[in-house]
Amino acid sequence: MKKLLFVLILILISSCTYTGETTLEHKLEGPYLVTKVVDGDTADVIINGKTERLRFSGVNTPETDECYYQEATDELTKLILDKEVYLQQDKTDRGKYGRLLRYVYLDDLLINQHLIENGFAKAFHKYKDDTSKYELFARAEFEAIRLEKGLWKDC
Repeated sequence: MKKLLFVLILILISSCTYTGETTLEHKLEGPYLVTKVVDGDTADVIINGKTERLRFSGVNTPETDECYYQEATDELTKLILDKEVYLQQDKTDRGKYGRLLRYVYLDDLLINQHLIENGFAKAFHKYKDDTSKYELFARAEFEAIRLEKGLWKDC
């Protein structure tokens, strides 16, 4: 009986696969109203009556003096300004400037991924170890480059 149990446990263990995805993701929080879009990867939201500055985790959009800055800012404004979004915490709660680091959802759309796959942003490779959705974002960036979308075509 012990041998049979041992064999069954081995079969069970060997049939399990590792996907690389974390199962300990944070729950979605919200909805929270977006009151201001600062740039292509930063916005202000109201949380518990207080304005919080939010940095979109895992993405990096062009800075003020860089190609595609205005397009990225305009896209984010069009998508979320004056709308309610849901937030999901990443591995790190706040960045070095005190901004919340979050994945941002509008309905079922993951805005972070949308910005990358449409060429408004790049995956933030510098912080890949702190980004639980890094692989998803890196694949989205690869496709945006391949299809020459947004900044990958114009910059």
